[in-house]
Amino acid sequence: MAKRYREPVEVDVDVGGPTRFAWRGGSYRVVTVLGHWREDAGYWSGARLEVPQRDLWRVEAHGGIYELVREAGVWRLDRVWD
Repeated sequence: MAKRYREPVEVDVDVGGPTRFAWRGGSYRVVTVLGHWREDAGYWSGARLEVPQRDLWRVEAHGGIYELVREAGVWRLDRVWD
């Protein structure tokens, strides 16, 4: 089951993606990057929506699966799966 948070997080990154993030006072080490994809206006071309480019990362860390989003240089934690 996934829970949606959309809360700001601090993320450490290397060339392979996120390596660690801080959320709600805790520090989470990324064990595995499970997926990475990019959404931009081209993806939604027929929908007539203003959609900024964003990168999404699904990672395994601290016993759970987390979805991190980077949009306009700002990171947020979007979802958590238990």
